[in-house]
Amino acid sequence: MQAKQLSGTWSLNLITRETRSFDKPWASSQPGLRLQDHLRIIEQSAGRTVVEFIGTDDFAAQWHDRQRYEIEAGRDQEPLLYTPIYNTISDPSLPRNVAVYTLGPAGVIFDEVTEGGDVRFLTVSDSSNLVPIKHYAVGVEYSKDLVIYNELWNLPIIERAAGAAFNALLNHIHFAPFLNATYTAANQTAASAVGDTLVEKTLRTIEDAVANASTDTTNPRRGPYALLVSSNNFFTVERALTEVAQMGLTQQSSAVGRVQHLIAYDGWGGTRGKKSVSYPGVTANTAYLINLAFREQDHQSYEKQPLQSTLGGGDVTRFVLEQVVFDAYFGVYSNPTASTEEITLPTS
Repeated sequence: MQAKQLSGTWSLNLITRETRSFDKPWASSQPGLRLQDHLRIIEQSAGRTVVEFIGTDDFAAQWHDRQRYEIEAGRDQEPLLYTPIYNTISDPSLPRNVAVYTLGPAGVIFDEVTEGGDVRFLTVSDSSNLVPIKHYAVGVEYSKDLVIYNELWNLPIIERAAGAAFNALLNHIHFAPFLNATYTAANQTAASAVGDTLVEKTLRTIEDAVANASTDTTNPRRGPYALLVSSNNFFTVERALTEVAQMGLTQQSSAVGRVQHLIAYDGWGGTRGKKSVSYPGVTANTAYLINLAFREQDHQSYEKQPLQSTLGGGDVTRFVLEQVVFDAYFGVYSNPTASTEEITLPTS
């Protein structure tokens, strides 16, 4: 994440896959390491193979530490981009369905207490929203060929791909509510034609979106904001939100100071065997102005179990010696109608 310091104390956080991702070095193995010296098949029955680590050293612990390291390295390569928008709650005691409670239309109001008067208590309204905690998993298999041919070099590629795929899933699930919502006129801003340059028209469009969001009588959204865009428009929007003298741009607007995070999301694609998956990103020339003032009630991310690994037996019919399953339990709640302005950006 990069922070662009502008006038005063305000800064614009630039959030893209490229600015947040980084590569870790491969986990090294001892020279001359032979996997067959550390593994022993202890059971082969009913199409399954059970393998155990053998020896007096700590090879098993080192193996699993290496495995976890590579998974996390893969997650670093596909970073999470939604975190400025969501309020994350991590709690293993979360129920199967989480009830989302709101504070009612008036929110919180402090009343004067006169002599002999009563204190009015804040009440939480009944919940009409239930967020299911869902179970997501992927498995990694270690084949007999891996041991026989000692193909240690192949492991990090597979394990890092699993880590990257998990973070890509998290990004998709958290951004999908904004991309898939049906917006009406109350939550839409058209591209502005005011200005001599594309940058100035983009600034005017963002200004109109802030004004429309702020004056919405049903769901006033006064900021601060995160602005979700496609990489196609990222640099133009960045220039529009940069508060410096620009060629052909004679006026500046305080509206830009309300946008705290500029996020580019282009989706993701991956393949497992013959199955391919594609997560859509933000459509070019479309942006989403997301209000963060009430993110505790508008955007909730529930994590019951973070990504964990579980070791299992193999499959003798397919010469699989060990299987590892990575899984997590989480759910997402988002309310774009109450928080988001869909923007059509100018193209020329």
